[in-house]
Amino acid sequence: MEEQEFQEVWRWVLSVGDSILSIYKTDFQIRDKGGNDPVTEADLYASEFLYEKISNRFPGHGFLSEEKADTVSRLEKEWVWILDPIDGTREFVKKNDQFALSLGLVRNGEAIWGIIFNPATGEFFSKAKNSFFAKLQAPYATEDNFRTLLVQSGSVLHPLQESNDQTKKPVLIVSASEMREGLFDDSFWHEDFEIRSMGSIAYKLGLLSAGFIDLIVSLKPKNEWDICGGIALLDEENFTFFPLKDKPYSFNQKTTLSFGLVAGKRKSVEYLESKIDFHQLSLKVKERW
Repeated sequence: MEEQEFQEVWRWVLSVGDSILSIYKTDFQIRDKGGNDPVTEADLYASEFLYEKISNRFPGHGFLSEEKADTVSRLEKEWVWILDPIDGTREFVKKNDQFALSLGLVRNGEAIWGIIFNPATGEFFSKAKNSFFAKLQAPYATEDNFRTLLVQSGSVLHPLQESNDQTKKPVLIVSASEMREGLFDDSFWHEDFEIRSMGSIAYKLGLLSAGFIDLIVSLKPKNEWDICGGIALLDEENFTFFPLKDKPYSFNQKTTLSFGLVAGKRKSVEYLESKIDFHQLSLKVKERW
């Protein structure tokens, strides 16, 4: 993969971001896939748009999307694109802006490149030599926005610098639904962390990659399309990330589920481990949503 090819994908995502935002502002159609799992016309449009672009431009690559029938052929591919066209569809339906498109590129099981884009806020997280963040203005498919990506992709993220204030609690972001279900009711979560709840794990991973938050913990299953794009943006020099009930992440598996997730700045994950043994934390992980 060449730099120009990744930049071409940025353009596709900017374009589909305009379409997602346009639908978001309307009384869009919703249907339930079963088990209170909604899908909208924006999910379906974005999935098909990017599938067509990727399959035409990279015909030898595999493709996995939440909103497209899976095929075993991807398991034989060296390169595989993994897409969640809208991670946080429930948030999209509520129109609370806590959703994101997540696109990851996997090579032989390793997530090497990704994009997290929230069209409602204009927050764009991706990777060139290093991960970067850009704040864009709609409409997105413009030369001004593309130039902003080119400029920001060459910058170093200052928010990744660790705070010298040792008394400040790490900012921990958890799932809004997991918070409502009481999975973080233990007193130490609230005593030792600045805990906040938010929809979309992909969006949370994007915020983490830019250093705007310190730590993410989830105690429920995650599909590859939920996390692949975001995990790709977390380099091992600055971040620690792992599932709580599985081996380290290896993407493009036949079974796409992993169970639980810890991802954070290295010092924040060390701090978490000083507060709770990770084996004990893994016992709290649910195997169903």
